Amino acid sequence: MTAPSFEKFLDLSVDLTAFEETDLLGTGMARPYLAKVRAACGDEVVTALLDAHRAARADAAGDAGHHGRRPLDRDLLDRALRHRVFSDDRLGPVARNVTKLWYAGMWYALPPEWIDLYGAHTAAETSTISAASYQEGLLWRAIGANPQGAKAPGYGSWAQPPRIADRYLKGATR
Repeated sequence: MTAPSFEKFLDLSVDLTAFEETDLLGTGMARPYLAKVRAACGDEVVTALLDAHRAARADAAGDAGHHGRRPLDRDLLDRALRHRVFSDDRLGPVARNVTKLWYAGMWYALPPEWIDLYGAHTAAETSTISAASYQEGLLWRAIGANPQGAKAPGYGSWAQPPRIADRYLKGATR
């Protein structure tokens, strides 16, 4: 079996987080995150997740023939992801963890039922990837704030509350 593709993981991450590829690459965390998911769940599960994601994108493209990274109708893609990925007992918990990984910079232990059914290397352990993963968590960008204790915004910036950008509020109502 070949190792899961970095490019496919990045495509999945774009669809799970609603952040652009350049934003994700700019964190410097894409390769460490793929390595963590592979270590936690194994290549077989990660490859199955990436294949299900590719199938969901194909479902969302329908007869329109969209390929690769061209924009798809987000509602169709969301439905296809729910059907192909999130409703799957094996892949859904992993996909949710990948999303949390990008936003919080932590790998959260998969449910004990998942471990019992599918086993995994270190999927049962909650762990921090690195100090950088906390600082680069998408959570901070989504709410327009800087991580506590890191990336100081400057004197007096604390006087104003963080603002959640409109583009993230629209996605949160789905």
